[in-house]
Amino acid sequence: MSRRLAREELFKLVFEGEIKEENTKDILESYLKREEVLQNENEITFIKKYMNGIAENNDRILKTIEEKITGWSFERIGNVEKALLKISVYEILCEDTPHEIVINEAVELAKMYGDEKTSEFINGVLAKVVNS
Repeated sequence: MSRRLAREELFKLVFEGEIKEENTKDILESYLKREEVLQNENEITFIKKYMNGIAENNDRILKTIEEKITGWSFERIGNVEKALLKISVYEILCEDTPHEIVINEAVELAKMYGDEKTSEFINGVLAKVVNS
């Protein structure tokens, strides 16, 4: 199983939810009906677990992010940043994945999908989450 590929797909789905302003459960249902859905059952299980976990812990995730983004409100940051932070903060707060892996994966996705400052922003916010 490629956890990296599953995490990238997860990012795309959470990003889609931010763009469309739809909840993660609706986005997940739509994704599972698409032809290009991932075929690996472990990757699908990972995506389902994380999408449902993000939905169930949304208030806690948003509160944590709001506390750590000094000088910004969640509404003012870009959709790439919102999606990456939601996924990463969920994983830090609710999963057993080592924090270094979570931050590294988020920074790599930020470099791929964000602008030149996105990775620095994501790294800084997640460092604050881990150190609090």
